Amino acid sequence: MKILALNATYRPGKTTTHLTRKALQGAVSVGAETEMVMLRDKDIQFCTNCLTCYKDLESEIAPCTIDDDVSGILEKVKDADGIILSSPVHCGFVTGLMMAFIERITFRLCRPTGAYLGMKGCPEPRLTGKPRAVASIVSAGGMPVEMREYCDMGTPWLKESTVFFNGDFVGDIYAGAVFNKTLEDEDWPRSFLFRELTEDQLNEAFDLGVKMGEAIKNGKIRPFDPEAGLGVKSTVDCCPKL
Repeated sequence: MKILALNATYRPGKTTTHLTRKALQGAVSVGAETEMVMLRDKDIQFCTNCLTCYKDLESEIAPCTIDDDVSGILEKVKDADGIILSSPVHCGFVTGLMMAFIERITFRLCRPTGAYLGMKGCPEPRLTGKPRAVASIVSAGGMPVEMREYCDMGTPWLKESTVFFNGDFVGDIYAGAVFNKTLEDEDWPRSFLFRELTEDQLNEAFDLGVKMGEAIKNGKIRPFDPEAGLGVKSTVDCCPKL
């Protein structure tokens, strides 16, 4: 059982990485092998829309004209049983690094041969050899948890990424800001500087890793189901509503 975390933070020693490491520790506690890929340390170039991947309907991982580190990451994805997608919240969304990575993998990991709601030409998974558990971790620098619905547009978008991994979304974390002091009016423009992780947030991350590992180990992960993104519950129902 292998779980791969794809971390799109720009600051590797901060909250998103701490939460991701804690989730991987939870997975290890139930027998998983784990790895975290820091996307910032990889050569990930922008998609040029050449459509080479889109036109290939046969390959398990479609070819790309760009020679960078994405192909190596996708080999790790293919080998994994679980995928954790991690990102800070930037302007209410995931980082540009995560967006660039997802754009690069969309049709390398999907064929435009699916049909949803009567519409043809939709993405469907190439990696159909096994289903994968998928989870997300996002960390907010200035928005507390009670403001999540106004800030976190990234988690629903990451949830839709299950199609790339032939996946089943098993859970998410939104680590809203908790401050290490009472903020006065003059502090709010610098509120990110006073943000800290709590033990509850770290424990939540650990528990997410445990849930993912146990779901994989117990055979509860099902292949990608387009209806799951339309309101049908996942087999593993541990994802809080936004």
